[in-house]
Amino acid sequence: MTENILKTLTSSVRERRWGIALACFLGCSVAIGGSQYSFGHFVEPIKDSFGWSTTQITFSLSMLALGNFISPFVGMMIDRYGSRNIMSFSLAIFGFSYLARVFMSGIWHWYFLSIVQALTVVGSAALPPGKLIGMWFPQNRGKVLGVTVMGNNFGGMAIQPLVAFLVSIYSWKMGYAVIGILGILVSIYSFFIVRNPVETLTASSSDQESLEITPTSYTLGDVLKMRSFYAIVLGVVCGSFTYSALLPQVSHHLIENGVTQATAAVALSLFATCGMAGKFLFGMFSDRYGAKLATIIDLAGQAVFAALLVYAGNGIPIWLVVPFMGFFFGAYGALYNLLVLDSFGVKHFGTIMGFVSIAIAVPAFVGPIIAGQSFDQTGSYATAFFITAAIFAMGASVLVLVRTNEALPGR
Repeated sequence: MTENILKTLTSSVRERRWGIALACFLGCSVAIGGSQYSFGHFVEPIKDSFGWSTTQITFSLSMLALGNFISPFVGMMIDRYGSRNIMSFSLAIFGFSYLARVFMSGIWHWYFLSIVQALTVVGSAALPPGKLIGMWFPQNRGKVLGVTVMGNNFGGMAIQPLVAFLVSIYSWKMGYAVIGILGILVSIYSFFIVRNPVETLTASSSDQESLEITPTSYTLGDVLKMRSFYAIVLGVVCGSFTYSALLPQVSHHLIENGVTQATAAVALSLFATCGMAGKFLFGMFSDRYGAKLATIIDLAGQAVFAALLVYAGNGIPIWLVVPFMGFFFGAYGALYNLLVLDSFGVKHFGTIMGFVSIAIAVPAFVGPIIAGQSFDQTGSYATAFFITAAIFAMGASVLVLVRTNEALPGR
């Protein structure tokens, strides 16, 4: 009797946790992948409708960094009350904010809704996946988190073409309405499926897919006394330049190097596809050898191929450089979460990761300036890419100083 009950509970846990992984995947797809990859499709239609300049429209992207400043608060809420309500509420507000764009009439509406969306991304896709996957998949969280954050790429591969079709055939309002509806649907799904584990269940199967929650881990007060914490923060800041100083400029850089626009578009799709492979393979590597080593290798790889990217299409074939750069770039999206999980545990992950996220606002603001100045001053992104490569190398070097299971001062 007891054995049958245990098998039933174990089966229920397995079904639940994969449903939760799917919720995280879908949240990333809509809140990060779909919205960000689709941004460019709205620029010209919005300009035609309201007469706003490209600078006015794209300035809203800088507002995404504002979400980093509320990350500690959101992280503490997740740690204290669980991910379900925070995640589903954030996705719902995200969805309604996109639906509200249909009724915009002034530039302040555009900026206000952009700020709302920046704040909701933190609770919908930035923090919950690391916390939930860390709790529900303690034995293979690297691989599963890698698959989960593939949602970013999936949003660009699946939702983005749908939005492009709707905008071209119907209108920009239809595109925003669909993104909003998708956000609300994922919110509803998350509300009914997402839960925190309430007890430890150990399966007896040979695949070792048991659920085991580590009862203790470092608190925020603990990690603020640890040198490894500051090394990780600096390493994460260095790695995050990849999103601001490099990724948005890849297609323009290739075109400036003589690559046709159509070829550049295919190369960018390959970049995203290889990023999915990077998340999965580096996730498995992290499970076996640790997130610290995986992240050091990843940043070193990004440093090498960011420098080689300068010559892609202009001396070096883009089909050699772009896939590898995409591979290492994509892996980083999972690795910095795993680095925090491996170093400080899962119990207070939301709070600790929230404070780490504040620092990520630095590359979000500085990266575009480096890229813009590079192109304005030299007519090329080469200087920006070389600087970014050096920053990646510095990040890899700093992470060498990280010590796992670091003892607290005075203990």
